[in-house]
Amino acid sequence: MDRDEALIELEGIEFRYAGGADLFRGLSLSVRRGDRLGVVGANGSGKTTLFHIIMGLLAPVSGELWAFGRPVRSEPDRAFVRRHVGFLFQHSDDQLFCPTVQEDVAFGPLNLGLSQAEARDVVRKILSGLHLSDYAERITYRLSGGEKRLIALATALAMEPEVLLLDEPASGLDPRGRRRLTSVLKEIGRTQVISSHDMEFVRATCDRVVVLDGGAVVADGPTDTVLGDAKRMLASGLEPPYSLQTRPEAVPSDHHHGAGPSHGHGHDAAHSVGEHAASEEA
Repeated sequence: MDRDEALIELEGIEFRYAGGADLFRGLSLSVRRGDRLGVVGANGSGKTTLFHIIMGLLAPVSGELWAFGRPVRSEPDRAFVRRHVGFLFQHSDDQLFCPTVQEDVAFGPLNLGLSQAEARDVVRKILSGLHLSDYAERITYRLSGGEKRLIALATALAMEPEVLLLDEPASGLDPRGRRRLTSVLKEIGRTQVISSHDMEFVRATCDRVVVLDGGAVVADGPTDTVLGDAKRMLASGLEPPYSLQTRPEAVPSDHHHGAGPSHGHGHDAAHSVGEHAASEEA
């Protein structure tokens, strides 16, 4: 792919943790503008690590990272990436540290130099867009897990990023919370990269999927094509989503764009299969 077509591009990334074996061995991946990209892989395949490398929280041993048409090689470059890429941490409590929701959402804009009045305007706009206007004065630590996830997303959106990296956003959510999050992600648009163990959630939110295995991207394509390849999925320690295993005749050609009957009737039952997806730290 021409580098001008990609918002984020990783080429030949090698990475290992101190004293450990190689985690990435020549990993290459492009994120195009408008992508809703799912990143899947077994525990230890490096989904979270991939996000940390993109955000400049970890440095690869070798390889190239490009973002928005420029190489990322120094701390100013990494700061530039963090200004334009919003990151939703796997655990919301790592992202929320202010007493109230309003303060948490305003924290980023204030650090960008906005005035108190400007930051309040951003808070109102973001919370309203997420249908959370009545949460502004809520005490953050008293929120449910699903509510915290949405507020953490609000803090990322308040920075007006061009790209969102969402690390296991559906982990621990009940079916209602998952449906609400799915709806929100479809409404907000913009370029999204979603790491998840929940294949039904990936199928509902992503139009493209990559599979990480053996330190590299081993599959990359339309969501239903990749997730429906049972042989490839099983070889990578994964399983196709239940809806693709049992109802192939119900899968429309544009399912991964959020259309089609399987997003409504019968889809919620499949969500319970992946309800307790394990979290990944590496």
